[in-house]
Amino acid sequence: MLTEWEKWKQSLGETRPWHLLDPSAKLKDADKIKERLDICQVCPKFVKLTSQCKECGCVMKLKTQLINASCPLNKW
Repeated sequence: MLTEWEKWKQSLGETRPWHLLDPSAKLKDADKIKERLDICQVCPKFVKLTSQCKECGCVMKLKTQLINASCPLNKW
């Protein structure tokens, strides 16, 4: 059985916070970023106050910009 920490690490997929500092790891397509964020904003796991996902804990305004990021619920 996985610990909560292990589950959280798995929910991140291939992305890590430091990828936000790497311009080559970010999407260039503003429409794709908006599409991802729109999906998040209607999800019941989205916390509007902080723009965070309850499932992975990420700040979705940032995570949706990363090329290799994925939704832990497979919505995008």
